[in-house]
Amino acid sequence: MKELLEFCETERQKEIVLARAGSLTNKEAADKLGIGVRNVQFALARVKKNAAKRGFSPQHDMTHPVPDGFIAKGVSTLYDDEGNIKGQWVKSDALKEDKIDQIRKALDEFILKHDGKSPKIPSPRKSKKSDELAVINIGDAHFGMYSHADISGDNYDVNIAANRHKEVILRLLNNAPDCDDCVINQLGDYYHADTYLGTTTKGTPLDTDGRLEHVFLIGLQVMSFIVEEALKRFKRVTVRHCRGNHDSVISMGLKAQQQAYWRNNKRVTIEMSPAPVWVFEWGKTAFLVTHGDAPKPAKLAEYFAAKYPEIWGKSKHRYCFHGHIHSKQTSIETYGGAITESFAGLPPADAWHDSMGYVSGQSMCLLVLHKEKGEVRRTTERI
Repeated sequence: MKELLEFCETERQKEIVLARAGSLTNKEAADKLGIGVRNVQFALARVKKNAAKRGFSPQHDMTHPVPDGFIAKGVSTLYDDEGNIKGQWVKSDALKEDKIDQIRKALDEFILKHDGKSPKIPSPRKSKKSDELAVINIGDAHFGMYSHADISGDNYDVNIAANRHKEVILRLLNNAPDCDDCVINQLGDYYHADTYLGTTTKGTPLDTDGRLEHVFLIGLQVMSFIVEEALKRFKRVTVRHCRGNHDSVISMGLKAQQQAYWRNNKRVTIEMSPAPVWVFEWGKTAFLVTHGDAPKPAKLAEYFAAKYPEIWGKSKHRYCFHGHIHSKQTSIETYGGAITESFAGLPPADAWHDSMGYVSGQSMCLLVLHKEKGEVRRTTERI
């Protein structure tokens, strides 16, 4: 079993392999580590699969692994008359793993570190303002972006991003209204890069900080923190994750993990629609959310009316919320009386945006929407 150690991809996998090597059964290894048997089985299967890709699977007479960074394309084995191996040849190729597999690896690691259900959080007492709704709009977070103060005026990396979002979220929630419901709109580009090469989904090169899996995991942990803190203050929390132009693939992993992580908590709803826009109805108030790259902001109200005519017709106060442009614009009256508004994120401009003259708003908003009156107040927090 110990020969599998070189094929482990995480420290947690190494712990499980060592525990299994010193145990008679998977259950005994699981008891030593204080985790479920299925987690041991899952991790061992993952390590064995990785070993087989590299040409090592003794049960199949594959005993000559290829170097790290390569994958075995085929194995030829020469046997003697008694069935003993006389020689073995392994055909290999450079390892090329796609983005979905990298996301899967990161999710595997997250699951192993967060064994069991999401935390049990006592529901707060009944509120006095059942007609109000708290809406938190998280602008482009760009986890994994690297920025230096000498260039853009502010340092930014994955750890700064995590601390900054936690701090600002807590300040917003401390000023939250005494109501039962909260909607968290993650407006897209939560992650800076979408590939292992440090590029956007379409291949644009970026200044990045850290391995893709590492950045992905920190982003997951921060989002779980945000939902957990919201649950301490609201009875029901709904989360919408918009896909951005920087992270249209990896954002699917974020959404899927959050749905799985909170699946046992009836007070959490992770909205899973694959559509680029989403509409939420609250009495005579309704809002549409999207990233902002497509459909374009100037067309959002028209799109709202055409795509969701029943909600548009029943509502009196209509809003379109988006990110993408990294700044806070003045609300604009648009088609049919809807208000279209962009929301800034917390990171500074990266080198390219700074060179083009773009300035980030670096703020986050919590809006309070009333069923009959629309927006009644808001809180804005800056770094």
